Amino acid sequence: MPAPPTEERLVQHWPVGADTPEVSVICTTYNQAGYIREAIESFLSQQTDFCFEIIVHDDASTDGTAEIVEEYASRYPRVIRAVLRDENQYQKGHRIMPLAAGFARAPWLALCEGDDFWCDEQKLARQYRAMQARPEITISYHNVIRRGPDREVLHVEQQDARNHERVVTLDELLVNTGDYCPSPSLMLHRRVMERLPEWFYTTAPVGDFYLQILAAQPEGALYLPDVMAVYRTHAQGSWSQQQRQLDDDGRYARHQDFMTRHAECMAHLAGQLDASHTPAITLALARRWYYASVEYLQAGRYQGFREAIATSMHHQAISAPQRLLFLLRRTPRLASRVIAMRHWYQRRRNNGDA
Repeated sequence: MPAPPTEERLVQHWPVGADTPEVSVICTTYNQAGYIREAIESFLSQQTDFCFEIIVHDDASTDGTAEIVEEYASRYPRVIRAVLRDENQYQKGHRIMPLAAGFARAPWLALCEGDDFWCDEQKLARQYRAMQARPEITISYHNVIRRGPDREVLHVEQQDARNHERVVTLDELLVNTGDYCPSPSLMLHRRVMERLPEWFYTTAPVGDFYLQILAAQPEGALYLPDVMAVYRTHAQGSWSQQQRQLDDDGRYARHQDFMTRHAECMAHLAGQLDASHTPAITLALARRWYYASVEYLQAGRYQGFREAIATSMHHQAISAPQRLLFLLRRTPRLASRVIAMRHWYQRRRNNGDA
């Protein structure tokens, strides 16, 4: 990535005397000193004819992240606002993204966590114009490169081979997980943050999924096929990395609590949404419990596996692998071997070996 422009060059195409931004870039970070420079410089490289601001919220990092944020804020005082916490707000039970968004002045928010970055200098301009053309929609997302420890793939390959601009329905979002709309690609209206229900703060196990669902009511989300960000999966310190292994009793208990709270939140949504969305909610719960059963099985948590696969089938029969695991629930070691063989075959097929 080339060096970012100076502040003078960055704002030269903005309206003369513009003080109020059209878009607030919201970057949340914690102990991401190895990534945060790339994120901030990708924001500074954006080419727009409208004013934007960058808010970097550091949640009391201890690895030098805050010092890096301060460095950029001092070099770009008109553009960057650093929010540096002395105490970790996540550990105090706060939702960090809505907390950081509270500092925004613009009506539109572009989200990106500190371990991700944007790879298109026109990202803000293109997405903002697309949202302006769809005033009935309050959230949009776009294609990204998913960068894992072993390989990179286009996110769209995992969800939509059509790969064209379209409005994604609320039901489609409901039946998929939070990274269906990758976090570094999100742009949403600030009023979404202002109308989040109490249960979002008290019950939701993670915020991304429910933020997307609540923002997509009732008109859905706008999807743009342009590849404009890099989304790191399993980055050091990420939540997904921390939850990947369930062999530890503490992580297993947290995952069980995650599933319980997820079911509660889906019940809240069922009461809030029109009854036409009930089938999608039922399918979403069946899929979530099926995925949980596989995780428990792979971790050797056989009681959790049996309970999760039974709960999944109770909601809805969704696939042959789900039904097979349900039939094998009393022989978990055999079920584990079946899943291992299935994953081996899928890896071979994805690598072009089969």
